[in-house]
Amino acid sequence: MKFLTRLFALLALVAFTPACGDVGHNDHDDHGDHDDHDDHGDHDGHGHDGHEGHDHDPQEVMTTLKLTFTAEGGADPFTATWADVNSDGNAMIDTIMLTAGETYAVTIQVLNELERPTEDVTLELRDELEEHQFFFYGDDISSPASESMSAIVNQSYTDMDSEGFPVGLSNTFEAVEAGSGQLNIMLRHMPRVNGNLVKTAELAEMVKNGDIASLPGAVDIDVSFPITVQ
Repeated sequence: MKFLTRLFALLALVAFTPACGDVGHNDHDDHGDHDDHDDHGDHDGHGHDGHEGHDHDPQEVMTTLKLTFTAEGGADPFTATWADVNSDGNAMIDTIMLTAGETYAVTIQVLNELERPTEDVTLELRDELEEHQFFFYGDDISSPASESMSAIVNQSYTDMDSEGFPVGLSNTFEAVEAGSGQLNIMLRHMPRVNGNLVKTAELAEMVKNGDIASLPGAVDIDVSFPITVQ
């Protein structure tokens, strides 16, 4: 009788073992799906698939980017806006219209219009200048982050953080040639690592050389404006 009892116990153990293996395999499949999700989310420097212009960190949601242009020649200031106020990927985008030969002071404001009232994220950026930098680039844009032989606009920084590195909340745009193109603007968030700052002076040069993937941190917002100089 004891022999039969032990035999039944042994058979039950053998029958149970493959089932545990199946569970482990399913967990691995789930992990594989998670890896695919991570790859999909790794879109620094190229916008966000289906969510262009948004940070997925709930503490830094950015739905709207406003550029205010003030001409040195005295024309009335105007604002160009990129806005995805519903955070659904359907952005409303103004075309930037500039006058050839004119120089503009350009300031940036970033908003989260999902909040009520609207949150001015620019205030947070000003508190963390050492961890943020805007990059301006495009085939027809000349800037610290972009080299173009057919530039219609030259961009330069007019602000810096406490370390002396550029930020991009304040800029100068020179409309140097008539034509049309795209102005890409990327904001990079570079949190401290082990308490140390990781933002350096060479970041714009890295973008210019096509090495966006090597930048520290992650993309907060990455948008594109049509731009025309006439």
